[in-house]
Amino acid sequence: MRGFPMKPLIAACAAALLIACAHGKTADFPRFAADPAEAAQVYIIRNNQLFGWGLTVEATLNGAAIARLRSGEHIRFLVPPGLYQIGISESIVSVALEKGRNYYFLISVDDTPSGFEIERIDTARGEEWLMKTRPLP
Repeated sequence: MRGFPMKPLIAACAAALLIACAHGKTADFPRFAADPAEAAQVYIIRNNQLFGWGLTVEATLNGAAIARLRSGEHIRFLVPPGLYQIGISESIVSVALEKGRNYYFLISVDDTPSGFEIERIDTARGEEWLMKTRPLP
């Protein structure tokens, strides 16, 4: 009797790890082409804490996944003014975005089942975090 076939198991594990570690912008990432002065500018920042360092966190806009961020990364995008839900898997912030304004959201470690939370932060703190993180390509 032969043992359990290891090659398919190893391939399946490798594929699962790649999916779990995938990061970058998704097909639903907002690409607002109008005049930037008529848009709201949004930053979603993932802090660079050691806990959760090897995991990606999926950022959402109105329920659609727009990017997967690693520790120490941030994204910037423009959207038309309006009411939006910005979040991650188990944490969502509803916010009315106004044209010509900047909005900052910080993803950090938490004791929720997903291990992360998102919160809106003020401009000074947001600019400070942007200096400590790198933009997602």
